Amino acid sequence: MKDLKFAKLFTIILFVLLLIFNDTSAQPIPVELMLGNNFGSVNITINKRFSPESRFGIFLLNSVEFDYNEDYKNSLILRNMFSVETVKNLEIVGGLIYTNGGLDPQTGLLYTLSKKKVFFLFNPNINIESDPAYDIMTIFEFKPKINDRFNLYTHFKFLNVFTADSNFKSYQWMRLGLESRGLSFGLAFNLDEHGPNPSVETNFGLFVQKTIF
Repeated sequence: MKDLKFAKLFTIILFVLLLIFNDTSAQPIPVELMLGNNFGSVNITINKRFSPESRFGIFLLNSVEFDYNEDYKNSLILRNMFSVETVKNLEIVGGLIYTNGGLDPQTGLLYTLSKKKVFFLFNPNINIESDPAYDIMTIFEFKPKINDRFNLYTHFKFLNVFTADSNFKSYQWMRLGLESRGLSFGLAFNLDEHGPNPSVETNFGLFVQKTIF
C-alpha cells in the first residue's frame, strides 16, 4: 500500500510539472476508455518536453484494467519517467514503475516518430534490481484521411515483460475505428498472455479515445 501511495504521489508531481512547463507544440495526450466482454481498461500516454527548446521532459504510460465482477483480477501499471533527448527522436528515460508486484526503479530508451498520419513508439526498459526484469513496449498508429471530416484510425500496442529465465506477461492490443478532431472510437480487441506457460485471455469490445492538450 505504501508503494502505491508513493507511485500516486510521484504521478501527481509529474502532472504538476507538466502543467507548469507544458509545451503545447509537443505530442498531444490520448486518454482511452475500452469496455470489453471480459474487462475494461483506461489508458493514458504522455510524452512531453518542459519547453520547446528543452531536451528534458516526462514520459508517462499508465494503464488500469478492471474486471466487472472480481476485484482481485484488476491490474495496474503506472510507468512514470523523466526523459532526456540524446539525438533526434531518441531519449533516455528513468523513473519508477508500479505494478501489482510492487514498486521498482526503471530505466530505458524511448524512440518516437510522430507524423500527421503515422505514430510509432519503441520503449525497451530494465528494472534496476539484483534480478532484473525487462519489458519492451511498441505502439504503432496509422490514420489515413477518409474525407474532410474523418480519418481511419488503426492502433497496435504490444508489450512483453520477461526475465532471463521466463516470460511474465505479454499482450497485443488492437484498435480499428474512426478519428475526427481528436476523438477516436470503434472496435477493440485485446489478447493477453500470462506466465511462463501462457494462459491466453481475449477481450473484445468498444473503445473511445479523446486527445487533450
